[in-house]
Amino acid sequence: MLTPLLFTILSGILFGWMTQDNTAPMVKITAPTQGSHYDWNTQVQYNISVSDKEDGESKYDEISPTEVFLEVKYVQDISTLPKDQKSLPDAVGITLMKQSNCFNCHALRSKLIAPSFQEILQRYPPTAVNMERLSKRIQEGSGGIWGAASMPSHPELTAQETSAMVLWIIQNANDPTIDYYTGVEGSFRLKLPVGHQQQSAIVITATYSDHGSKTFPKDRRTTKDVITIFGR
Repeated sequence: MLTPLLFTILSGILFGWMTQDNTAPMVKITAPTQGSHYDWNTQVQYNISVSDKEDGESKYDEISPTEVFLEVKYVQDISTLPKDQKSLPDAVGITLMKQSNCFNCHALRSKLIAPSFQEILQRYPPTAVNMERLSKRIQEGSGGIWGAASMPSHPELTAQETSAMVLWIIQNANDPTIDYYTGVEGSFRLKLPVGHQQQSAIVITATYSDHGSKTFPKDRRTTKDVITIFGR
């Protein structure tokens, strides 16, 4: 018979081995490069490299492009940026949206298969009633509201989680200083913001959340890479 102490030790070893089964992915923005300068209103090409022990390599097309995200954010005063931006966690809402299939059909401000989040806010202003309506549609799905496209149901999400997603949309869809892109490569326009300041910068963040391990598929690890570029 195992003594309580030996049982605790063996359980700790077994649990530690099982939880370490999933390795965090490696994410690297290979273009543009840190500190580079670009003319305003020009297209900036970006490339992202993703490597994950369990999921595979982006260079071999083993990583789904729709699960790799690029955030482009204009920061008016670079001195306000935290020193270690890579360690800052995303808001709950956008984390859930990245791990779901939201960006397969929706973009922040441009129309894809489904309306943009900005279009949705124009039809449903941020009231308590509309927040509850949108949260319910994410969870239960809908059809015939925006034409032929249907909203799939997401029964795996709780009401609290869908509410967090709607809150993030409300807080960010109309923000002109931020935009989101999917894919390991692409481009974005370096727009000159209204009220531009000399100490401003563009912060670019690439993010990938893996799919856990065979032992713990819900133990998803998220890694990000962050660089800063400048307009001129």
